[in-house]
Amino acid sequence: MFGKFFRAHNAKTGGTGLGLSIAKGFADAMRGRIEVENLPERGAKFSVYLPAESNSLSYHEND
Repeated sequence: MFGKFFRAHNAKTGGTGLGLSIAKGFADAMRGRIEVENLPERGAKFSVYLPAESNSLSYHEND
């Protein structure tokens, strides 16, 4: 599914089959991940997780 030029056997025509491969490449390069979940009768859900350094984030309570 994340390979270049991949298209499902029943996919509509159009597109190049590169989108998920490119997204996975970016996620991998940033030490993240992509997960896919099958949603019956609704398609698929893709989630992208990217790491963040907690010391570079600022959180202000009661500002």
